[in-house]
Amino acid sequence: MLVALRLAIGVHFFYEGVWKIKHADEFSAEPFLTMAKGPAAPLYYAMVYDINGQKRLQVSEDEDGQPVIKGESYLKSWKGLLERVVDKYKLGDDQKKGALEIHERYEDSLQEYLAANLEDITAYFGALERHNRRKAEGNTGAAHQKKRLWDEQMKLRGEVNGWLEEIEGRAEDYQSARWNILEEDQTAVGGLPVGWTMSGLMDFAVTWGLTAIGFCMIVGLCNRLACLGGAVFLINVLLTQPPWPTIYPPVPAVVGHALVVDKNFVEMVAMFLLATTAVGRWGGLDYFLYRWLGQPIEVYLRKKYRK
Repeated sequence: MLVALRLAIGVHFFYEGVWKIKHADEFSAEPFLTMAKGPAAPLYYAMVYDINGQKRLQVSEDEDGQPVIKGESYLKSWKGLLERVVDKYKLGDDQKKGALEIHERYEDSLQEYLAANLEDITAYFGALERHNRRKAEGNTGAAHQKKRLWDEQMKLRGEVNGWLEEIEGRAEDYQSARWNILEEDQTAVGGLPVGWTMSGLMDFAVTWGLTAIGFCMIVGLCNRLACLGGAVFLINVLLTQPPWPTIYPPVPAVVGHALVVDKNFVEMVAMFLLATTAVGRWGGLDYFLYRWLGQPIEVYLRKKYRK
């Protein structure tokens, strides 16, 4: 039965990972992190880059002391992309001129968009500041206060995501426009390397971590480590969505009803249990790993300490 439990949980983890690999364009850990609730929520919010847009939409003052949004993080990124394109593809003079014109066109477009939404973005940051102040002041734990704070947070996230998604769409168009100025022999060189983002690293870790844990549990390879890794993952799931009666918002009724102990908690306990057993050796590759490596080490240590 312990082997059956190992295989069942292994298949669950493995399929979760494989599904995310197959649907890589659809999967992102970011929405899960941004919906974290409970005492540990700020820890997971910190894993999402600029979750409130305070860096990408930073409001400063111009020479006349008037508020302005320059979009410096985007402009710096686009400028760096321009330099890398020129360097990697050895652009000719006409291509450099065309690339610079594209940069200036998109820069002007960004500035116009930010200027058109300056008033709304400024009002958003004011509302965000008031919201954070209310959260810092605490509340009496009343249900209506929890609901108000959560609804405010979701409303603010929705507003800023609308602006950021619009700008990110322009950034993607900007990259496509640069690609279109290249000749056939230049495109054959390959695309520009894309650096890892925090979100990308998180997606990679979750996707391949689940797959590796599931595979190791199915074949019984390094099963103790795989079980510990899976249990730690589930601890993080529980911390983002704790099934506690005082947490708002509550788990949707369609998911079921739980009081502290939910299906994630049960699976976590089961994985800790499996980590304490030699179940990986029973119908698993850990049998050979133990015979060829673990057992000789045990014999050596016994002889050494007996002396």
